[in-house]
Amino acid sequence: MKIVTAICLTALLLSACSVQKVHTEMRFANQLAEKGLWKEARYRWEKLLKDNSNSAALLNNLAVSMEQLGQRKQAEELYKKALAISPGNTTIQRNFEHFRNPEVAEKEKKDAKEKQPQKTNRPRR
Repeated sequence: MKIVTAICLTALLLSACSVQKVHTEMRFANQLAEKGLWKEARYRWEKLLKDNSNSAALLNNLAVSMEQLGQRKQAEELYKKALAISPGNTTIQRNFEHFRNPEVAEKEKKDAKEKQPQKTNRPRR
């Protein structure tokens, strides 16, 4: 019985480490994308997707990268797959809507920019 318990505990610890590694890699890929390094981010998301093929978040991120890299057919397939896994995910829905209607995305960007407070160059007192 002790051996079975030890094996179960070891398996739990290893899976916890694996989950942490996935989150760390995902975060790093997201940072790469924020810097515009879409090819590197895509590579990392594809690598993660090999072991996490049902991750709607990974599929969504990969779809965004494909879109940014001009690979629209692959992006559309990935968005659809992500939505099939997580149909109520508003982030994926919004990204797919922006993909299908780029003018909506541009309008939202413009509106968001206008809502940001303007910086002034007044000296501090």
